Amino acid sequence: MNKIVAYCTMAFVAVLASCQGILPSQTEISEEELKSHLEFLASDSLKGRKPGTTYDRIAAKYVKDELAKYGLKLLGQNGYQFFDLIVKQHPGENTLAINGKDLAFGTDFSVLPLSSNSEAESVICFAGYGFHYTADNILWNDYHPINARGKWVLILRGDPEIDNPNSPYSNQSGDKEKALIAADQGAIGVLLVSGTSYDSDDKLYKMEEKAFSVGIPVFHVTRATANTILKNNGLTIEQAEATLNKTKSPISVETNTLVSGKSELTNEIKSTQNVVALIEGTDEQLKNEYIVIGAHYDHLGMGGHESSSRMPDTTAVHNGADDNASGVAALLEVAQKLAKDKPKRSILFVAFSSEELGLIGSQKFVNEGPISTSNMVAMLNMDMVGRLKDSTLQVGGTQTAIEMEVYIDSLVRPYPIKLAKSPEGYGPSDHASFYSMNIPVLFFSTGAHTDYHTPFDDIDKINFKGLSTVSNYVYDIAKALANTPKKLTFNEAGPKSKPARHGRGLKVKLGLMPDVNQGDNNGLRVIAVTPENPASLGGMKNNDIITSINGKPVKNIQDYMFRLSELKAGMTVSVEVKRGDETKVLLIQL
Repeated sequence: MNKIVAYCTMAFVAVLASCQGILPSQTEISEEELKSHLEFLASDSLKGRKPGTTYDRIAAKYVKDELAKYGLKLLGQNGYQFFDLIVKQHPGENTLAINGKDLAFGTDFSVLPLSSNSEAESVICFAGYGFHYTADNILWNDYHPINARGKWVLILRGDPEIDNPNSPYSNQSGDKEKALIAADQGAIGVLLVSGTSYDSDDKLYKMEEKAFSVGIPVFHVTRATANTILKNNGLTIEQAEATLNKTKSPISVETNTLVSGKSELTNEIKSTQNVVALIEGTDEQLKNEYIVIGAHYDHLGMGGHESSSRMPDTTAVHNGADDNASGVAALLEVAQKLAKDKPKRSILFVAFSSEELGLIGSQKFVNEGPISTSNMVAMLNMDMVGRLKDSTLQVGGTQTAIEMEVYIDSLVRPYPIKLAKSPEGYGPSDHASFYSMNIPVLFFSTGAHTDYHTPFDDIDKINFKGLSTVSNYVYDIAKALANTPKKLTFNEAGPKSKPARHGRGLKVKLGLMPDVNQGDNNGLRVIAVTPENPASLGGMKNNDIITSINGKPVKNIQDYMFRLSELKAGMTVSVEVKRGDETKVLLIQL
């Protein structure tokens, strides 16, 4: 540490210590009250607090009523910020015929959630694995020998090295990637088939998840159906798969087989809500600045394959006592205590819904909430704070403000806890939505455990003494941030989006945070643009809607990710965006 930084830090510590109301808490947050909150929120009667359910609304009402009881001002619609969720997709009327012979839905074919609500009729061609590699030492283009434009395409699922986690073909082996490539080649519909190495049992796809449409019908057919299509070409799926896996070169054929199909999916939409309440600051200037304290109250409901349960074959109440009834209980007790303090800055308390579905609630809040993010000076997030072990508390975001570590280090001293600090602002919880908007964040957690996302995350495993300690510590930090005259100085600490998975990683990044939950298929909205990265240098702005990259359509997040996978460092790409009523073409240097 150089002398100037050391001097500034010492000076700041002196200011911190001298400010009224910044000394550590003298009154302990009650273990009994924490337990009372958890006994309600993590009870079997709330059935796991799944977003969009009756139990979700009961949990939200409990949080709202408690905050109102403490004297907080309810914002939004009587304390709620409502928003809609697509909770499930259901097959509607789906038909498929081969040379005029109708096939049976559920026996001969099924529909994928990638499918659009549309119908198409044409001859079909076979395009092997549906690859379109023309560079990167892989020259495998299944569309080179055939013309797929205006036709159905039959494609094998997976790739020739399906059991290899580092397969060089992995970025084009998924169903959605194959369907997107086919659409780019002008195909009007896709039939996917599982080879014997992919699935020896030849089970049809069962819809257990939702997805964005690729714009054309996408069906899964049995090998018997696929072999009927290829019969006149003297080829079977089994033969094709074996040869493709051995030679690793295209086998693509045109057929005279006529395929007609109609796909239909219906969205099951339900409403959920964030809970939002305010302690208004007392200082005439500082009350227009806000500290946000958040915790998500949703969990996995009854689990199952449609959830992120680590026991997907078990249907049982996932109470989520630690994840994240513990964080909500802490939030309520911190709110009760701060309400008596009359802080100088205003403090927002937000109980988020739909964190488990992809930070949907917090993204809705930063984009459409009652308070502009430009007025938020810090966000404190508590997620899984109920199992303090070995006195170790994990704190993320410690370098998202230049002054942040001074707060967390000085205020932890009275407590019997050790800090495991992480500098990054991005993380697997709702604070990530705020960090993407250049807001300093702190993320508090006592860490994962074997009961995480299982039916065994119950109240009997909660360390209430530890939860009380963490709650008091968060209270002290919040009070300090609310009363210190000097505003935090934001510092970028790590990426603002989730890193790509190994084996399917992206070669380039634009430097933006997309709205992963946008579901209208009318482009991809940009939530935040990172300064001095390709997107910002190319002129992209927050709330731009990306509609194409290099002339290829971008309708949603999966389109966007696939387009990025095709790019290389050093390229100049054209990105078409909608900005208000205007359409602009940006040239971005990667």
